[in-house]
Amino acid sequence: MKRNRTAVMRRGHGEHGQVLILAVVALILVIIAILLLFDVQTVIRGKVKAQNGVDAAALTGAEWQKHSLNLIGELNLVRATGTLISEPFFARGILDNPNSNAAEFFSDLPQPLTQEEYTLFPEKSEFYNSDGSLNVDKLLEEVLRVEKEKRFLDALDDLVSQLQTRISFAGPLIGFGAAQQAAKNNGITYDPDSSDFYIKYLNLVGNGGVYERLTPVFVKDYAWRMPYISMLDSILDYSTQHNDFTGETENRAYGIAAGTKFKFVGMPSLTTNPPGDLANYLGEKHIYDMIHARDWCGLDRLLRLDFNGNWWGDFECEFEDDFPGQSEILPLHISFSESEETYNDAKDAKALGRYAKGGQKLFDDMFNREIPYEYEVSDDVETSEEHDGNKHTYYTLTEITIMINASRFEETYNDNDADRRYDLLPHLSWATYDEEWGTYGDKQEWEEYLRGRFKQGMDYKSGALAYFEVEQDTVTVTGSMGRSRRGQRAPDVGQVFAGTAAGADAMAVSGTLNRMSNTRSINRIETDAEAKPIGRIKTEDGQYLRPFEAGRMVLPVFTETALVPIALEPVEGMSMADIDWLYYLTEFVPLLSGSPSIEDAWERARQQYPGHLGYYAYYVSALATLSNPDFRQAGLDWLDATAVWAMDENGNNYPLYTNREYNCTGRRGGNGGGGGWHGTNFSNGGPSSLH
Repeated sequence: MKRNRTAVMRRGHGEHGQVLILAVVALILVIIAILLLFDVQTVIRGKVKAQNGVDAAALTGAEWQKHSLNLIGELNLVRATGTLISEPFFARGILDNPNSNAAEFFSDLPQPLTQEEYTLFPEKSEFYNSDGSLNVDKLLEEVLRVEKEKRFLDALDDLVSQLQTRISFAGPLIGFGAAQQAAKNNGITYDPDSSDFYIKYLNLVGNGGVYERLTPVFVKDYAWRMPYISMLDSILDYSTQHNDFTGETENRAYGIAAGTKFKFVGMPSLTTNPPGDLANYLGEKHIYDMIHARDWCGLDRLLRLDFNGNWWGDFECEFEDDFPGQSEILPLHISFSESEETYNDAKDAKALGRYAKGGQKLFDDMFNREIPYEYEVSDDVETSEEHDGNKHTYYTLTEITIMINASRFEETYNDNDADRRYDLLPHLSWATYDEEWGTYGDKQEWEEYLRGRFKQGMDYKSGALAYFEVEQDTVTVTGSMGRSRRGQRAPDVGQVFAGTAAGADAMAVSGTLNRMSNTRSINRIETDAEAKPIGRIKTEDGQYLRPFEAGRMVLPVFTETALVPIALEPVEGMSMADIDWLYYLTEFVPLLSGSPSIEDAWERARQQYPGHLGYYAYYVSALATLSNPDFRQAGLDWLDATAVWAMDENGNNYPLYTNREYNCTGRRGGNGGGGGWHGTNFSNGGPSSLH
């Protein structure tokens, strides 16, 4: 018994301290768990702050779109209610312009013209002399006056169109700037990538290159470019600074906290001559993602093309030239129509009557559609000639060439025109909604997607969308755990306690930390939001129309703004997240054209754009990987490999489906990523293992 008790005591002495080790391990795990929970809370709080900031930016941008559209609609009403021909303010805009000869041209017209005076044509009897002969001079004088009044109205109409155009440029940019302040007021700081993107855009607009070639100098007589550049420059808080440490000049912009997505004239596109399948793939951003992800199904057709020699061939990087004639940032998506049908449709829809104020009438209530006397404006200067036995006399005065038929005056004077005024409606233009405004199509299907009915006044697609996105860095305690100062991976908690009683728990914690440190979302919060102005047209009979259902005429009907699901009305174009793609297409890809190898293009990029190599690395490494025949063969082998075997009646196995047939046709829906391939790595230092 004594010997057994001694053995037990010895075993007890050998286990001294085991509980303490377990306690220390447990304490470490608890501390790590606490830090992990703290980081999760930090990320959640950062996400909430970022979402509040981007929501505020979107609503602010939409609010300015609403004001801009309403103001443009009010100017449409200036035309529709006849204010344009009765308000001296508009005449002053034409006659007091020192840079125009309009004042001299219209000097003999009564100022201001009133509705009663405009194009009032004398009665027929007033054109005859006492001896019964036609007073041709008086007829000529009246026709010239009418023609001048029409052209005066044209000038006033052009002035209003110019005002609407100015609003379409200035209003959205004011909204863009206000959105930045709204984001900052909610704790969002400036984003350097977004700033780089807008600096690039500003340079495209202002460098006299693509915008000078592809955009008009004037839009509705408005020299838009310099004011647009100036406003954008103010919003960006853009400046050029000298870096004393590197000795280089850097462009900095601290004004952008929330970026948007938009299409612009400078957006690059690739064209090949002759057209080639391989080069066309260079401009498809998703192809590069597929290469890195080894998405063999998505790359199936590409992998089977001929990659011999300089497979990308020669191509040109061109730029989109679809300039909207308004701000490309937060565009309103309006256009201009000179068709009188726009007015007629709006009136037929009973959308204009409620806007007639102050005793004013609608335009065609003041001017009937009859013409008192028909004459022609000629492009040629002539004296006289015979037409069907009648003498037509042409007169040219003050750059107006008209033709009157004096010998047929009795027949051509219209006695049925009761008001003796000319139809001026064809001389008016209208700001209208473009094709981006429309219905949702199958609204019931969308309501099922939304799990609810549309709010009144929101059941339409709005061309004016305020989309914003925010990216913010987060600082977490566990974000750098397991990394040494030199960037090498140090033994993590799972490795330290491997083989101990706490090993399993430690490995679980280690895996969580590794996923957090390797996931971009833990270090970089990304969120976005979209809002739009909404409103309805209340007709004279109390019915409601969507904004574009009154002849597509823009009217001041927008009453509020609201956030909308981004999937409901996605915004096209590039965003601040595409700065690397923008630099790659506009800088590296043109260097690739005509280069004998990817290495050559990379070296040329190193010389010309040394600070931008990091932007190209992701895409260039994908190109190098695709150029590797082993990579392509690995994909083809996987696609052609048998995925499903079947057994015949004799018990023999035979291939039923290949991976391409089974995995790439929707039966399984998988990407079919082949395992085991490691692509070429690119960094700022340069390429390696290029083929």
